[in-house]
Amino acid sequence: MEMFMSFFKLMPSKFVLISVFFLLLHVILCKVCRAPKLSEHGPPAYPIIGCLISFYKNRTRLLDWYTELVEESNTNTIVVNRLGARRTIVTANLENVEYMLKTNFNNFPKGKPFTEILGDFLGYGIFNVDGELWRTQRKLASHAFSTNSLREFVMSTLEEEVENQFLPLLESLAEASAVVDLQELLRRLAFSIICKVSLGVDLCAPLRLSKAFDMASEICAKRGAAPLLLVWKVKRWVGVGSEKKLRDAIEEVHAYVEEMIHEKKKRMEESEVDIGRA
Repeated sequence: MEMFMSFFKLMPSKFVLISVFFLLLHVILCKVCRAPKLSEHGPPAYPIIGCLISFYKNRTRLLDWYTELVEESNTNTIVVNRLGARRTIVTANLENVEYMLKTNFNNFPKGKPFTEILGDFLGYGIFNVDGELWRTQRKLASHAFSTNSLREFVMSTLEEEVENQFLPLLESLAEASAVVDLQELLRRLAFSIICKVSLGVDLCAPLRLSKAFDMASEICAKRGAAPLLLVWKVKRWVGVGSEKKLRDAIEEVHAYVEEMIHEKKKRMEESEVDIGRA
């Protein structure tokens, strides 16, 4: 006993390091051995890191990559496990989709990982909340967007934008034999219609709101595609790189929208005063 104690006193740090090493080895082996194989098809995975290597290689084409993997699966469902992120299940199985979105919708909330990625940009809007808050906003939105007057306004706005802006632009590009990104033009058309319907403004002149919105959307998408989620969280905490650009873009969007709301209220108050005078 005295010999053992003297040995421990001579090398306490080594003894502790060896104990910690075997403890970590035990935890790792248990995790690897118990890792479930839920899908016959999926990205190549390795112990500890999972499919981190494949995910990193395909980080710029995640949608195409997921589609390829799902098509190869007999169940149209794959499981993506990678170090530094939660397990992700991707499915294109119609029965699974119906079960999640209809049959048992309440059991499949967006969850904190999803809302955290978009929270800085979308806040507590209908696209980024769950539960009772989502139901309340959905009820309000369903009443607003089901009225015939709103539908007619959307259609008239669409016709006006296409006839006065979109088609003349396409004709001028065709006459000049210019190469154009049609997807970008359609995106700008959709964004312009949304702004006219929701804010009552025409974005054909300055596009600072559109650029800031695109910047914020792109960076939020890159958050979800980051191989390690800790990276963007650290950048946000420090306020550098893409996270600083995201913060600036969100401030730009908020400032523009607040300015539009202020001007709208001002015009309404002025019209009420004119009506009272009349």
